Amino acid sequence: MKTLTPAAAVAELARHARGGRVVVSAGAAEPLVLHDAWREAPETAADILFAGLFVPGMNRFDYASLHPRAGMDLVMLSPDWRHGFAAGRTRLRPMHYSAAFVTLIDEGAPAGVFTVSAPDAHGLCSFGLAADLPPDMLSRTGYKIAVINHAMARTHAAPCIELCAFDAVVETDMPLPELAAAPSNPIANAIAARVADLVRDGDTIQTGIGKLPLAAAAALSGKRDLRVHSGLVVPAHLDLVDAGAMHDAPGAIRAGVAAGDKAFYQRIAEERRVSLVSVAETHGAGALAAIDNFVAINAALEVDLFGQVNAAFAGSQQISGSGGLVDFVRGARASRGGRAIVMIQAEGKGGVSRVVPRLAQGAVTVAQAEAPIIVTEFGAVDLAPLGIDARADALVALAPPLQRGALFEAWREVRAAL
Repeated sequence: MKTLTPAAAVAELARHARGGRVVVSAGAAEPLVLHDAWREAPETAADILFAGLFVPGMNRFDYASLHPRAGMDLVMLSPDWRHGFAAGRTRLRPMHYSAAFVTLIDEGAPAGVFTVSAPDAHGLCSFGLAADLPPDMLSRTGYKIAVINHAMARTHAAPCIELCAFDAVVETDMPLPELAAAPSNPIANAIAARVADLVRDGDTIQTGIGKLPLAAAAALSGKRDLRVHSGLVVPAHLDLVDAGAMHDAPGAIRAGVAAGDKAFYQRIAEERRVSLVSVAETHGAGALAAIDNFVAINAALEVDLFGQVNAAFAGSQQISGSGGLVDFVRGARASRGGRAIVMIQAEGKGGVSRVVPRLAQGAVTVAQAEAPIIVTEFGAVDLAPLGIDARADALVALAPPLQRGALFEAWREVRAAL
C-alpha cells in the first residue's frame, strides 16, 4: 500500500482523472486534509469536475474556485458554491437525491477520495460517519485514495472495507467537518408545536436540516417509541433519546450521514441505536413505502394556492435544490399511515407573504399532485384530499392575516383564467 503526502495525492488524482471526474466523500467525511494541497498546486485541479453528495452548510469548500478550468458536479446549491455556478464552471443537475445517488454510481469516476477510519486488527476500515455514497461508489471508481483520518469514528453497524481495496493512502488526524446547529426562534417553535400535534407515538420520523425541522424534532420530546429514518442523523435526534422519546433497539435511528460537532460524533460511535446505511435505503422509494407510519418533516420557502411548493428559489435566484424533499414526500404518501409535512414560515421580512397566488415558472419543487400537509405559524392543512378551490381557501387561511384579502382577490383572477 503506497502512502502519499497530500501534495502527492492531488498530483496522482490529476494524473488519473484529468478531463474527467473525481468523486469525493462528503458530509463528515469530506477530505479536508487535501484542500490546502489543491490550493497550493491549483494546476492539479485543472480540467477536473469534483463530484459528491455534498451537504450544504457543512461541506463549504468551492472546488470550482481552485482553477479557472475546475468545476463541481452538484444537485443542490448553497452560497458557498455560488461563484463557480455563476461563472458556468459548476454543473447543477436538477435531480432528487435518490436519482443523484444512482446517477453518480452509474456514471462512475476515473478517480476518487474516500475518508475512512484507521484499520482494525483485521485490516478493515469503517466508513464511519458517512455511509450514504462511498461504499457503493467504490466499485465504480478507478484510482482510489483512502484518507485514513484517525479522528473518524468507527460507528456501530457502519459498512467496512479492506484497506487493500485502495490504491494509496493519506493519513491525517485533522478534525472532521461539522454542521452548526440552526438557531430557533419563537415563530419556528410555534410551527414546530403544530407539527408535533401531527406526530403520534410509534411513528418513524424523517427531519431535514435547518431551523424549522430541527425545532420540530425538539418539539417531539414528549412522544414515545419513535424511530428515525432520515438522510442525516443530527444532535436533535439524540436529544430525543435522552428525553425517552426514542424506541430502544439497534437500528431505531437509520441515516446515511451523521452531521454535528465533535462531541456528537464521539457519542454516535457508542450509540447502538444508530445504523448508517446507503442512500438506496434512506431515500429509496421501495424502502420508504415499506415503513408504516412514516412521517416526513421538511421545510420550504413558499407555497402557492394550488399547493405547489418551492424549496429552491428566492425570487429569481436559485439558492438550493430539491434534495431529498420529493423522495420523502412521496415515501410518506406511499407509507401506510404516513404523513408528508412541509413547514413554511408564512410571514417573511416586511410582512411579505410566503403563501403566494402562483409560483414562478420553474420554481416548483413539489407538484400540486403531490401536495403535502402544509404547516405555518397560522395553522396546518392536509392538501391531498382537497379540490383546487378548497385548497386555495385553506392556504389563504395559513397566510399572514393582513395578506389574506389580497390573496383571495388574486385567486379569483387566477381561477377565472383556468
